[in-house]
Amino acid sequence: MTRHKKKTCTLITGASSGLGKCFAEECAKRGMNLILVALPDHNLAHTTEYIQNKYQVSVVPMGIDLSEKQAPEKIYSVCQQKGLIVNALINNAGLTGCISFEDSPLLYSDLRIQLNMRALVLLCRVFIPSMKKLESAYILNVCSLAAFFAIPFKSVYSASKAFVLNFSKALREELKDSSVQVSILCPSGIKTNTHSNQRISTHGAKGNLFLITPEKIAETGIKNMLRGKKIIVPGFSNRLLLFLNRILPEKIKQNLLYNEFKKELGVCEKEIE
Repeated sequence: MTRHKKKTCTLITGASSGLGKCFAEECAKRGMNLILVALPDHNLAHTTEYIQNKYQVSVVPMGIDLSEKQAPEKIYSVCQQKGLIVNALINNAGLTGCISFEDSPLLYSDLRIQLNMRALVLLCRVFIPSMKKLESAYILNVCSLAAFFAIPFKSVYSASKAFVLNFSKALREELKDSSVQVSILCPSGIKTNTHSNQRISTHGAKGNLFLITPEKIAETGIKNMLRGKKIIVPGFSNRLLLFLNRILPEKIKQNLLYNEFKKELGVCEKEIE
């Protein structure tokens, strides 16, 4: 992709750290101007300055909490006011975690519903009409391997990602005759911060078997988004896991998932405290 005009941008949510920051850097390498949406903290300012200085692209930071009801409309409104044209939308923001559902605070589930599903859906809704007017445009919805499994102790998270998977597949079909291509990125666990590192470490060698660096996931995601690929699963081991998911009997599969993810409970309880 060639360097875009100044006000044509790629909008990335959850962009100040972790996988979102890797997406931002991968896009900047390709000469894309950026709109970085994240919580209004020092990480957003630092990431903005770092990418501007290193890649000499235009970077517009938006410090917005996506769990707020009016956040998607506010983002779209700011883009309109600034004359920013979004030709790629990367819905990366999301919350994971691991907890027994009956022990979870109401806010725990509500935040995952608001961020993992509602914000993603409404951002697609507000930007698609203007994206369809462009010669080419892209939506990359960050899903998860969890979308293909009903994971005990991650019930809301895995269900939210199953929602994203099916919503995105349906949306792609609706837009097949337009200039907007919808892709779905389904990585496994990613080591991006202390909490995610601790959760993954509870699985021992099995946890490391399916790991891919966030930098590689971002590279794979952007490359295949621009190619218009439908479902993107980084890593051979993760594609093998999906194959096993199709052939294992349900009872055996659910028992394996229960025993494996129960290991994360202690770590996640500390996150909530």
